Amino acid sequence: MDAGGILRQFMTGRTIQQYELLEKLGAGGMGEIYKARDQRLNRFVAIKVLPAAMSGDANRRLRFVQEAQAASALNHPNIIIIYDILTENDTQYMVAEFIDGKTLLELIPKDGLRAPLAIQYACQMAEALCAAHGAGIIHRDLKPANVMVSSTGLVKLLDFGLAKALGQAAAATDGGATATMAPGLTVEGTLLGTVNYMSPEQAEGRKLDARSDIFSFGAVLYEMLTGRCAFQRSSMVATLSAILRDDAPRVSELAADVPGDLEAVVARCLEKEPDRRYQSMQEVRGALTALKRQSDSGALYNRAAMAVPPPAQKRSAGPTIAGFLVLAMAVAGGFWWMTHRPASAPPAETKTEVPAPSVPAHDSTLTNDSIVTMLGAKVDPAVIIGQIRSTRTNFDMTAPAVIELSKAGVPASVIEAMRNPQAAVATPASSASGNAAQIVVKDGLSIHLTLTDDIPATASEGSSLSFKVADDVRQSGALVVRKGASASGSVVDGAKKKFIPLGGKMTIRLDSVDAADGQKLSIRATASAPKNGVSKHGVDGGKSKDVASAAGTEYVGYVDGAQPISRR
Repeated sequence: MDAGGILRQFMTGRTIQQYELLEKLGAGGMGEIYKARDQRLNRFVAIKVLPAAMSGDANRRLRFVQEAQAASALNHPNIIIIYDILTENDTQYMVAEFIDGKTLLELIPKDGLRAPLAIQYACQMAEALCAAHGAGIIHRDLKPANVMVSSTGLVKLLDFGLAKALGQAAAATDGGATATMAPGLTVEGTLLGTVNYMSPEQAEGRKLDARSDIFSFGAVLYEMLTGRCAFQRSSMVATLSAILRDDAPRVSELAADVPGDLEAVVARCLEKEPDRRYQSMQEVRGALTALKRQSDSGALYNRAAMAVPPPAQKRSAGPTIAGFLVLAMAVAGGFWWMTHRPASAPPAETKTEVPAPSVPAHDSTLTNDSIVTMLGAKVDPAVIIGQIRSTRTNFDMTAPAVIELSKAGVPASVIEAMRNPQAAVATPASSASGNAAQIVVKDGLSIHLTLTDDIPATASEGSSLSFKVADDVRQSGALVVRKGASASGSVVDGAKKKFIPLGGKMTIRLDSVDAADGQKLSIRATASAPKNGVSKHGVDGGKSKDVASAAGTEYVGYVDGAQPISRR
């Protein structure tokens, strides 16, 4: 049995003063939580345990006590009640009310909550934050895991371990400016809180006020409606960059039935600049309360329906039928010409090589500043990544440095390479099997694909797809992708969305293709990268009502961003 199992076995059944520990409910960064029975008052309570190993950390002890003090200072039905804090044998215990329910993290389904239920929960969360801000306390760690919903639908805000008095929060940041972002990316100090839901100013370690909680609230509401984190990326560095620079995809792109007024509330909460957000939780509460009244009366969805343009008035049948016949004949003629015309020779490929931008020597001169300078000189990020990975340079990867790189426009892929240069060593310039050199495959290079298997009409969101490359793909004479190579993708808008009014066609995305050198190239479904959301394409070639797209249907993929491969 591991140490955690021994601790659980040791704790369960113990009695701490009048509290008998019954079962473990969960665990977090600040210890474990148990369901217990108060033997004096004959009621269930929840007890958070800060073990002796953590109690030796002065910062954790301070946060543990601070959580109890902050929550106990707030008397509100939507905020957890703290009964007591105890110390026994160098172990600290926090006694709180027991809530029979689940966290939002557990309740939010993959495709999000229905808007009326999300509004109901959000109104209660807003009430709790209004009470906290009114008492001069900002939460600073708002996330779905810190919101509990009881079996009766009552929302409770939990975990005030990072809460801070507004005066203190505005006076200074938390320090820890030199915390190094190691490959594990566990950052204490400036980046206290859960990165996915941080406000830009919190991610930068700037002074905070109540508007920081408003941004986090917007991120939680976004996830409630869509089932997806607004800014979560593949790594902490990429997530920080997204929070600082990228706009979240519109809610309506991921959840078409969300009313526009509710989408507008989310968007205003998620403004990057605090001055452009709601300026108080009272404003947010007012907007949500108005939406809840409309939702309760049924007017919210009625308004959304009224926004749909009315159908065009019917015209006489004669001209309509005649016009349709003319159009059908034109389409048929065009189809015959397209299928019978002689194939024209493709234009000769230009052999003119574009000179590469000058790149500074990198053996010992790569620094954070030189990376920014190279990007400013339009050096391809893929080339820079290759240089980073060919050296053993130790870059400044403190939290403030990473934030400054993101603000300077350095792509997350470059920052990741700087953080861990040896994570994926680039292909060597030469090998015993033959001459090899690295080329950078240009963004938007087209790749013709054929679908390997039928896509059933019942395919759901996330269903995996496979393709084969129809023809060799070359760039400046170099083979990039071989004919017959495998490519992958997935369904974006599945069968359950096919009945959404105004365009519910099934859509797919493209993910990767096997390059000629064995690497995987990222590809997308549209010629240009979308500014927001997912690059997706409607399915083609359905041969029956049961098949949305038949095997052998041709699609076109596009290289998603400049990427280096080996040139043979």
